[in-house]
Amino acid sequence: METNYQPKTYGEKNFGGKNPWDYLQDWDEELLGPDVRDPQQRRIWELAVRLAGGLPYIWQELARPITEIAYGLLEVRSGDKVLLIGEGVVPAGWDRELGEIVGPDGQVDVVEIIRDGRKAVHSKTPGRNGMTGCWRWDYADGLEAESYDCVAVLQSTQHADDWEETAGDLLRVLKPGRRIVLAEAVLNGPNFHNRVNSDVHFRQWFDKLYEQIRPTDIPYYSGEELREAFGDRVESPQILEWKGIEMFWGRKPAKD
Repeated sequence: METNYQPKTYGEKNFGGKNPWDYLQDWDEELLGPDVRDPQQRRIWELAVRLAGGLPYIWQELARPITEIAYGLLEVRSGDKVLLIGEGVVPAGWDRELGEIVGPDGQVDVVEIIRDGRKAVHSKTPGRNGMTGCWRWDYADGLEAESYDCVAVLQSTQHADDWEETAGDLLRVLKPGRRIVLAEAVLNGPNFHNRVNSDVHFRQWFDKLYEQIRPTDIPYYSGEELREAFGDRVESPQILEWKGIEMFWGRKPAKD
């Protein structure tokens, strides 16, 4: 199958607003100290609020229903072999919980990408798609064809730089008739922008937190873009959005 698939990008105009830190007042410094005027010190604060502990908290607490839905959509069974690619896999509990489902006769192979993802975003390294924070996924290279019963891509979708290619690589190692599931707590896209812009408080908090990382530096694939990238290589492709979580899933066709 040949396509001209290209992920969409979302420009600065979707965010609006300038830098609220430029509006600091003497009373702010009196309360917080002189470091509040130092961009390098603010970078540490911003990183701590944006990143530290965030993903495990989201997936263990706030998005727990989606975690359970993802397990159900994967149709994981006792004795299955699962390929799991994600950010924060161990603290989110995905490896342990999937391991409990597949049991002692099953296997969960984990690819943890959180350090690579953070490095790529903060270094503003562009992928082949032109978006920063993305790279070619080689995780299926060398894996035996049709060797996995399920493929789960949890909180890592945004970092592949060519989902048409990546879809083919992951489907190659998936057994016919079985499912692939992608789930992401997104930080870009029209629904996310609409939520941020729905309240001036949210807007100013967001602008402070993303003073030093531009919104356009955050990679994003919509469900429709993923569906286009997978094309007819999966049966009954579906997408779902829930409270900032976006999902895609489909079934590799069974052999005749």
